[in-house]
Amino acid sequence: MVEICGDYLEGGGQILRTSLALSAVLNKPVKIYNIRGKRPKPGLRPQHYTGFKIMAELCNAKVKGLSIGSCCVEFIPQGFYAKNLNIDIGTAGSIGLLLQTLILPLSIKSENVVSLRIRGGTHVPKAIPADYYKNVLVPIFSLMGVKLDIKILNQGYYPKGGGEVEVKIHPWRERRRIKLTHRKDVQKIAGIIHASKELSKNKVGERIRDKVEKILKEKYLLDLDVKYFDTLSCGCGIVLWAECYNTVLGADALGEKGKPAEKVAEEAVDKLLREINSQAGCDSHTGDNLIPWLAFCGGEITVSQLSLHTRTNIWVVEQFLGSIFECKNNLIAVKEN
Repeated sequence: MVEICGDYLEGGGQILRTSLALSAVLNKPVKIYNIRGKRPKPGLRPQHYTGFKIMAELCNAKVKGLSIGSCCVEFIPQGFYAKNLNIDIGTAGSIGLLLQTLILPLSIKSENVVSLRIRGGTHVPKAIPADYYKNVLVPIFSLMGVKLDIKILNQGYYPKGGGEVEVKIHPWRERRRIKLTHRKDVQKIAGIIHASKELSKNKVGERIRDKVEKILKEKYLLDLDVKYFDTLSCGCGIVLWAECYNTVLGADALGEKGKPAEKVAEEAVDKLLREINSQAGCDSHTGDNLIPWLAFCGGEITVSQLSLHTRTNIWVVEQFLGSIFECKNNLIAVKEN
């Protein structure tokens, strides 16, 4: 049984999600202890609990210690049985973070296309936005031969959630080695500005768009879309992505009470420009998400910064597969046999 210390390095839910995905793919039992040990409220939260329950169902797994708040869980897979799923995380549990657990094993282990319909949070603090997953990660995954279709039916903000996303996961039949060590020229910057309909009277979405255009229009071709949604909780935000000739770089920002729309725009633009100016092949969040995939297709990437999340993900993967990565500055490469 692989034993994983849940408070190592980043010490959060990333360790849990990656461990669970790899356990399912490799059919290796795993014990995770000190779960989320560096968080203010350690242990399993509803989002993590949901991920465990779903993976246990798909793997016909034996599970010990599974409950909200648990700090130690054992997961013993008994095969893999892919099927379509209708999932309600509850409140604003992050859909993007749940996908980190599900998509890798479903891509590798499924023989047919699998459909997911997930209800929860699409844009919540400290979590990967659903629009980022769709517009940044999906195109980069396609370079590795991974095919995903994501449709966002409704947005869900903290605390009530209520967002809905449909995902189709195709079997990963052709595993292509990826090399993203330097971005090429930016073709255009695209973006989705999303907000609750109640904010339309103050033109929050348009103000975010106008500020982005004011900052970037002289240097870049822009393609920005403003969309309003019927939501359970009031919210707004933006996801921007730079479409380069060989890669996609992303950034996002969320609105909050007392934060002007123009500030939301500036925050996202500042993040994206830092990623563009780094000349890296991947933004820092994409690099973090690619680590488990690289273990199965090989290749090398550069990131704008080797974040704590990325270092943690490398450590977790190597607990299952041994020392397979080489890191030098911001270059991450899978060792060749």
